Amino acid sequence: MNWVVKRCKKCQQIMGACSPEALIHTANNCNGELEELNISRDELIIIEDVSTDKNFIEAMIDLKEKDIIEYNLKMSQFKAQLQQRKSSAPQSGSTVHCPRCGSTNITAGQRGYSLLTGFVGSGSTVNRCANCGHKWKP
Repeated sequence: MNWVVKRCKKCQQIMGACSPEALIHTANNCNGELEELNISRDELIIIEDVSTDKNFIEAMIDLKEKDIIEYNLKMSQFKAQLQQRKSSAPQSGSTVHCPRCGSTNITAGQRGYSLLTGFVGSGSTVNRCANCGHKWKP
């Protein structure tokens, strides 16, 4: 089914998941007539990702009607921001944090010599927090 973006003429609510056959806005007992907007559902999703402010969404719809070149430029910028956020999200989740203080200033190195164990286990790798000095196995 092809979903369209519509606005209630009575309460001005924008709905991005309307069936093309929807004629009346029945939520909150509004019973307002719906008008189809000149914007796709995918465009509305991108715009709402930037801001859910009603005035911002209205301004973007008006911009599309008045200056399509400027609108397309803005949409390209929004899409690039969305792509950048999506691509950087997995990287931030894999950052190593100190279990004691939460710092990300971590170094990894050899365990080293110990008076108790001597050189036993000295070749094993350990993480060290540069903030609090806590050591743990990676």
